[in-house]
Amino acid sequence: MKHVAQAAGVSVMTVSLALRRAPSIPVATRERVLAEAARLGYRRNPLVSALMAGLRGRKIGADAQVLAYAESFPPNVTRQHAESLRRFRAGAEAGAARHGYRLEAFRLGGSGLSEARLEKVLHARGIRGVVFAPVPRPGTVLKQAWANHAVAALGFSLASPRLHRAVNHQIHSIRLALSSLLALGYRRMGLVISRAHDERVDHHWLSSVLLTRHEQRDANVVFPLLLEDDFGPRVLQRWLRAERPEVVLTTEPGIASRLRRERTSAGQPIGFAHLDLTAELPGASGIDQNNERVGAAAVDLVVEQLHSNAFGLPENPKTVLIEGRWVPGETAPGLSHKSMQ
Repeated sequence: MKHVAQAAGVSVMTVSLALRRAPSIPVATRERVLAEAARLGYRRNPLVSALMAGLRGRKIGADAQVLAYAESFPPNVTRQHAESLRRFRAGAEAGAARHGYRLEAFRLGGSGLSEARLEKVLHARGIRGVVFAPVPRPGTVLKQAWANHAVAALGFSLASPRLHRAVNHQIHSIRLALSSLLALGYRRMGLVISRAHDERVDHHWLSSVLLTRHEQRDANVVFPLLLEDDFGPRVLQRWLRAERPEVVLTTEPGIASRLRRERTSAGQPIGFAHLDLTAELPGASGIDQNNERVGAAAVDLVVEQLHSNAFGLPENPKTVLIEGRWVPGETAPGLSHKSMQ
């Protein structure tokens, strides 16, 4: 820490506060300290934090250097969904290592541990930090108080109690996708999304489409919407042939392959863009949600609580938004102005 202070031209106390992201440190100073710490390869030692907390009366567990990662999705999810979840976990592992912790996964629900049992196991092992990965059912409620743990969630699927959470900035993501498609010349952009998935993102997809539709009401732009829970071949085909979108924006798996035989009213192939690109969609256009960054941000939230001895459910939970990026691809190459006339 002394070397970081010398490199950044500040005191050791300022370095300590900056590494804990204390609000009393100016943003510019904090960023300079963090940059020097990263350049010098500095990592906080979680055992030191545990020792200091122990001096304040907290028991030091044998696994104080471990953070728990609670997963509950079954293994039979789609490959696209599995890859998205893998990226969250990879980011959380990297984030934990950056802080000097090791991430250990625990299976929650189903064939794994009950929530009450998981809390007891972690308490017995002295694991105080927990990241809850996305859960299968939106609106899920935690029943334990988690009074002895620092906790944070990924996404909005854990509805209650309200936790600190890290999520992709879904409003930014879908509006970035729509503006990128507009710039490519598309004027009839369909959104295909399940009601459950819209609930999973706290209705940010739908609300953003409705806002963009309102903004473009005088620009001869149309946003056909298919908001259902059943995307069987007949349902999708009827909608495609009735609405004739030039491009389809979705988060649903398998839609791209079902668009290959369909054509726009001008006889061109229907474009395709995905709101959660992974390696399972090579060459596709859409949004990379930066899931690794989201996973790392959730770990940051947990570590911040550990360093400040803040345990239990937060009184004023905060949400960290990680912006995605538009990835141009082969599936939405754009339309010429001539083809739109």
